[in-house]
Amino acid sequence: MITQHNPTENRPSKELKRLARACLLGRYPVPIAAMLAAWFLPGVLLAPFSAGLTAQWNPSAVIYLLATGIIGLLGQLLTVNVTRIHILLGRKQQTSYQDLLWAFRNRPDRYLLAALLMGAMLLVPLVPVGAAVFLLIKDSSAGTWILTIVILAAIAAELYLIFTYGLIYPIYLDHPQISVLEGFRTSRMLMKGNRKRRFVLQLSLIGWQALGMCSAGIGFLWIQPYLTQTVVNFYLDLTDGFEQKERTIDDSRDAASVYG
Repeated sequence: MITQHNPTENRPSKELKRLARACLLGRYPVPIAAMLAAWFLPGVLLAPFSAGLTAQWNPSAVIYLLATGIIGLLGQLLTVNVTRIHILLGRKQQTSYQDLLWAFRNRPDRYLLAALLMGAMLLVPLVPVGAAVFLLIKDSSAGTWILTIVILAAIAAELYLIFTYGLIYPIYLDHPQISVLEGFRTSRMLMKGNRKRRFVLQLSLIGWQALGMCSAGIGFLWIQPYLTQTVVNFYLDLTDGFEQKERTIDDSRDAASVYG
């Protein structure tokens, strides 16, 4: 059963970031490789489908949209690999380049279904935005302030959903026996009373993101693993996962034993 330890014992953001630096010290190559795969491989695979693409609706556009959806799901599996590697680092366990393919060998359907559900949920707040844009085009006298309010409300709703259900991948990795929907319920339970803390943590990382952009993106090779490790440490802190140093998240043999 997944439980949350005493919230009064939660580590502050400063401590989570210090632990992230300690986890990555001398162990950057694998998380950097995983990050690069998740960032660039989907774009490389999608590039051939953009050839001959125009603003008009034609078969090429349909194929491009289908390819975008399929390759986007592939990108989610690569993201799962990134998350798993950082969980292992957070628990001081070994990682290897073989971990870059882990999600493709261990029940990828669960992560794909979770990605589809999450994507559908994130589309819901965008519906009012589309409706407001349509009404504004038909009747500009309504004023852009209506559209501004709707957009701000949609952004707030998106952030709420992301912070509420953003733990589903580490939850599935730690508990392969639970269902997809149970993973969403568990993420909501863990984040109850912790959304503000998560938001403050994210704000504290903005400076590092700005530094990465100022370095023409090169700095992200080291900054992004640090940011990801910090967020994963937030999950480990919520679940007391730092205390599970001797435990290894399920490998292919563990998954096979669970699912028969």
